[in-house]
Amino acid sequence: MTLVALRPLHIRWSSGDIHLKPGLPVELPDRAAVRLLAKKPEAVRPVLQTGDWVEWLSDALPRQQGTVLAVHLDGTFEVFHPLTEAKCRLPARWVTTVCLKA
Repeated sequence: MTLVALRPLHIRWSSGDIHLKPGLPVELPDRAAVRLLAKKPEAVRPVLQTGDWVEWLSDALPRQQGTVLAVHLDGTFEVFHPLTEAKCRLPARWVTTVCLKA
């Protein structure tokens, strides 16, 4: 998954250190990206584009999937909710998987 830092960030992992600079996207393994999003939701965001297929996990519902309809500067994205089929706006920090559009 590709993440972008919102502020300078130094991360120490057992596999080595990572230095993230604001605005510069970095590709991380999905597992590491999800872990980082959970620990530092105010410091990083996944890179999303309209048309990307995403999977997300909310606090209230099981894992859901959908196509990104819009991406907003406030760290949210829009999808058709798979249960209600209504357009909804969700926080990007809930994203667990991103598959780029074809």
